[in-house]
Amino acid sequence: MIETAFRSDELPREERFERFRGMVREFYDARSEHADDYWAHERYLQLGSVQVAHKRFLPMEVHRAPTTPFASGSDIYQISLVQNGIVRTEWTERNSVSALAPAGGLYVHDPARVEKSAFHAPGGSGPYQSLCVVLPKSALALPPARVERLFGQRVAVDEGFGALLERFLTGLTADTASFGPADGPRLGTVTVDLVAALFGNLLAAEAAVTPESRARTLILRARAFIQEHLADPALSPRTVADAHHISVSYLHKLFQPEGTTVAALIRRQRLEHIRRALSDATLRGTPIHAIAARWGFPNAADFSRAFRSAYGMTPRDFRQQALGDARRR
Repeated sequence: MIETAFRSDELPREERFERFRGMVREFYDARSEHADDYWAHERYLQLGSVQVAHKRFLPMEVHRAPTTPFASGSDIYQISLVQNGIVRTEWTERNSVSALAPAGGLYVHDPARVEKSAFHAPGGSGPYQSLCVVLPKSALALPPARVERLFGQRVAVDEGFGALLERFLTGLTADTASFGPADGPRLGTVTVDLVAALFGNLLAAEAAVTPESRARTLILRARAFIQEHLADPALSPRTVADAHHISVSYLHKLFQPEGTTVAALIRRQRLEHIRRALSDATLRGTPIHAIAARWGFPNAADFSRAFRSAYGMTPRDFRQQALGDARRR
């Protein structure tokens, strides 16, 4: 096997990010808040036509280079195992999708369709860390149009073929000294076989689920996500779609038969929580604006308008009426 490495700390400080940036310049423009003193360690194992990489670097963003004439589809897949941090990847060709990939899962995409990727680590510091596999599409006996359905999905690594692939990649990158140059193509074949088995298993399971059942499951998951994040002022159709690796337009399509929009559902559920809190005598001493902020309405004027539109009176009048009725009972 052929092994190469890049270590930014072996370079003068002023050259570190530019040299790292140059490694992706053919396809991407890179930027980072840490460019003045960048840190990156990367190891690449060439296993015949397959490449495995162990990447660690400080947070950064990459954007498709304006001069890169990407075709409608590339000839490679990239599988990433995020070990530390999170990456948000956006691609707009055919699908308008933004996929959020936290640590602890495998993620598949076509690098030629990536418009932007942002790599972060906990607390905004580094390093972000991942294991990556790059292999030719032709190595898999699977139609690209079917594999495309896996883009952005999180593949669990605690069981099944996901666990097998994760253990193989982790062991391979941890102990390269055990292998000689002639072992590279053999290890590449093993990698391809594991990826093919993983993809085939995922696609077979997906094919067994009817579109109607899949849609119902997504709606239930989206509703549960909304309930869990109601207190987050940033909750929106976009964040719900991102969390489920679907486009906002598809999310809206899912909820059309429900007779409501996602934004209206979020607003209605927040207002219902606030209405119940304003009727609770034990919360009499809690300011109305604090209750509203607790349920995702940080702007008092916006909240007041929304509440009056929903219940036909101001929050203050509602509270006085509700608590007055409670005292008379």
